[in-house]
Amino acid sequence: NQTNSFICDTIQSNYSAVITFHKPNDLFENPEMLDDSSLDLAIFDLNSSYGIGNAPKSIQKINQYLITSPLLVMYPSSFNYITPLIEAGAHGVIPNTPTETEIIKAIDNLLSGNKYYSEPE
Repeated sequence: NQTNSFICDTIQSNYSAVITFHKPNDLFENPEMLDDSSLDLAIFDLNSSYGIGNAPKSIQKINQYLITSPLLVMYPSSFNYITPLIEAGAHGVIPNTPTETEIIKAIDNLLSGNKYYSEPE
């Protein structure tokens, strides 16, 4: 989709990165796909997940396999609160229609070992 293309373009033009897309269900059925040793960052788009109501559980599952890599969660505009995402283990949270500046700010923070949270407006 357009958002994923925009995010990929932003990441590739600002970082030396290899980007791979996986559906959440594929990862949950084959967790070995999440090779933490080869990841600098994982991005989970709630808009493309199988249910926003399952988001905290999905984040917890993903974090079982991400020992050292931070998890950036993108939430849809209809999402009104991010506290459950943070409590579930998201290291960063941004809207799924971020600006280029916000993507870079979030990634820079996470790669530096910090957290980054963008509240819904």
